[in-house]
Amino acid sequence: MASKKFNSFSFLLLTIMASVFVQSVVATRIQVSPFCRTARRRRALCNTMINGATNWHDAIGNAINSTVSVAKELQSRNELIAPAVANLSPAAKKSLQGTCKESFQTVIDMLEEGQVALAAGDIAKLQIKLSAALDTECDDELSNFGATFPLANLSKQLTKKVSVCLAITAQNVVA
Repeated sequence: MASKKFNSFSFLLLTIMASVFVQSVVATRIQVSPFCRTARRRRALCNTMINGATNWHDAIGNAINSTVSVAKELQSRNELIAPAVANLSPAAKKSLQGTCKESFQTVIDMLEEGQVALAAGDIAKLQIKLSAALDTECDDELSNFGATFPLANLSKQLTKKVSVCLAITAQNVVA
């Protein structure tokens, strides 16, 4: 008899826990901004980047601004590459540091040109500029020389943010 009561209690407890879990999943999905629905695996990041925007134009503008901030932070830390390439020849060090500096500047330029395209209403150009902002030349070159990229986490964050911007932009095209 006690065994049946225990099984009934276990079943009831399991049912309540499943119900709470389903409700929390539904609540989490409801909180995703409509501008982030195409950001798939990065919806939480997207929600943060759009910063409460209520229309698509503001959402992509806020997302780009957020991304430019990370790109400028990455660029400002360019000197941290020097220790990672200390064992290379002077010519290789200079080349790698130049490549990284140029790569970071390209990302910033493409994002800023994307902002101009957005202001002009040129969505196709915006998409092109955002795609060009996915520049990984610095990461790639350091990897080719066997150097560990000291800014790898920040660089990955930048790539994720650019990808979110592209997802938001694509949503406007699909909508």
